[in-house]
Amino acid sequence: MRTKLEYQPDITETNKLICENYWLRESEKRNEFIYTCKQIGQEFGFRPQDISSIAKINAHLVVLDCQCMDCGITNICHTRAQLIQLKVDNWRCDMCWEVFKKRRMESLLEQRLEQERLEEEQRQAALEYFNSCRNTQLAETPSITVLNEVDRLLLAATIDSLGTENLKTTISLRDNLSIPLTPFFGLDEHILRHLVKLNLLLLVPEESYEYISINERQELEIDYHQATFEFAYSIEDLTKIMVGAKAKKNIKSLVTNTQFEMWCQQIQLGECLSYLITRSKLNNLAPPVGEKLASLLRACLAECSVSVMHYIIWKAVESAAAFVQKPNVTRKHASNSISGNIERVFGKISSGSWHRSKSFRDASHPQSAISKVFFDYVFGIEDGGFNYTLDELFNPYRPEKALEQVSYSTLGSAQRTTYSITINGLKKCNIDKK
Repeated sequence: MRTKLEYQPDITETNKLICENYWLRESEKRNEFIYTCKQIGQEFGFRPQDISSIAKINAHLVVLDCQCMDCGITNICHTRAQLIQLKVDNWRCDMCWEVFKKRRMESLLEQRLEQERLEEEQRQAALEYFNSCRNTQLAETPSITVLNEVDRLLLAATIDSLGTENLKTTISLRDNLSIPLTPFFGLDEHILRHLVKLNLLLLVPEESYEYISINERQELEIDYHQATFEFAYSIEDLTKIMVGAKAKKNIKSLVTNTQFEMWCQQIQLGECLSYLITRSKLNNLAPPVGEKLASLLRACLAECSVSVMHYIIWKAVESAAAFVQKPNVTRKHASNSISGNIERVFGKISSGSWHRSKSFRDASHPQSAISKVFFDYVFGIEDGGFNYTLDELFNPYRPEKALEQVSYSTLGSAQRTTYSITINGLKKCNIDKK
C-alpha cells in the first residue's frame, strides 16, 4: 500500500517526530506498526492516550492507492484505526457516501411504491373476480321454497352457531366461542363448503379478502376457518328456517333420506374422532387417525351409541398410556396400539363379556349446533345423537321391510381431506374424509 505523510504547516519538530513514529509501518503493511503508543509516549514523555491526539492534530496519512469510487478524491486517514478498517477497493468519501445513501433511499422508496402499486392492482383484480363470483351466487341463490329439508337443517345449525346478532353475516370458525357448529373441525369446513356451493352463504370479498385465493385452475380456495360469509336470505326467511328446524317434521321421510342419514353418520363419527384426538393429546399420544381407524369406528357405531363409544375410547387410550410406561415402549408404539385397544374393548362389550357402560358428555365436548338440529329437534330426544344409535332412533319410523342395521360404510360425499395431529413432536396424519 502506497502512502504519504503530510504535516500541518506550523508543526513542531517534536510533534513531527511523534507523527513519523506513530505512522511508521513495516513494509508498508497497514496494520503492522513499528511502535506502540505506549513506546512513543515513553520516549517523548507523554501518556499513551495523548499520542493519538497529537498525531491526529498535527498530521494525516494520504493513502495513494485508495480513491473515492464516485468522485476520485484520495483517501486521508487521521488515526491508525481508520487505516486498518479502510476498504480500499470500495471506499466513498463522506460527501459521496451521503449522496449514495440518499439515492439508495430514493430507490428503495420507489421500489416499495411500485410494489404497493402492483399489490393494489392484484388486489383490485382479485376483488373484481371475487365480486363476480358473488354476483353469480346472488343470481343462482335458490328460492327458499325449493330448499330441501336437509339443507334447511344445515343452514339452521350454521345460523345457530355462527350467525351474528343481526342475522346478516357469520362470524368465523376461529372466532366462534359459543356453541360449536359440529363436533369435528373437518365437518365444520365441509358444511360451510357445502352451503357456499349451494349459494346459501355468500362471499364477502372486502372482509375476507386475505382468506380467499385463486388456484391455478382459476377456482376459489377459501380458508373456511377464518373467512366470514353473508347469508343469502333475508332476516325473515332465516327466522322461518330457524323456527322450522325446531318444528315437528315428517320423520319417516327424513329417515329414508340417504342425505339425512349420511349427515347423522358424520355427526356421530365426528363426536368419536374429536374425543379420541382430545383424550390422546391429554396423554401425549398421537394415534394414526386414518381410514382404517375411521372404518373401525363406523362398525362400532352401528352397534354402540356415541356415549358407549366415548367409554370405549377412554379405555383404549388409558390402556395405551399405561403401555407406554413399560420398558422399551415408545410413544409411537403406544399410539399405534389405540386402534387395537378400541377393537378389543368393543369386542368384549359386543359379546357381552363386558358391561355396556355409558359415558356422560364431557364438558370439553359440548353438544354441537348440528347435533341439536339433526337429533334433538327431529326426534324430540335430548342429546339423542349422543345417547342412542341410529338404529334406535331410525327404526321406529322405518317400514318393517326396511328395518336393517344402519350402514357406516361411508362418510358420504365430503371432499377428501387429510388432517394431522402433532403431540410433543409426534406427528400423525391421515384423518381421511371422503
